[in-house]
Amino acid sequence: MDIKKIPFLVICLSIVSVSCKKDAHIDPITNVVLAKSGQIRVECADCTLTYSILSESYTVNVISSKDISFSYVSDFKLTTSISTETKQSIRLAVFDSYGRQLSNELDVYTAGEYKTDSFNIKLD
Repeated sequence: MDIKKIPFLVICLSIVSVSCKKDAHIDPITNVVLAKSGQIRVECADCTLTYSILSESYTVNVISSKDISFSYVSDFKLTTSISTETKQSIRLAVFDSYGRQLSNELDVYTAGEYKTDSFNIKLD
């Protein structure tokens, strides 16, 4: 082998080894879970929305309309319950983090009626 080729090979091998990216050790965001955000839209004159995500429940009073954001990091079942004290039409729309519409229901509620729904939210 020619003596001039050895330094050239050493330089080429060192450049190739340095330029390789090793994701597991260099990337600062490896193994970080990023939360996704979905949205519940309620349109009513005056109603109460109760929703639960995993083991936590939330209650929101809605007058006219309201968009409620929720965050999640895994697949789960979103449970909603709407109640009203007067007869009215109520729209409930649920969107996942990708903007896909999971529900868009318009129902007429009588005074004192409540309705419970469940939606499977997927992380994909």
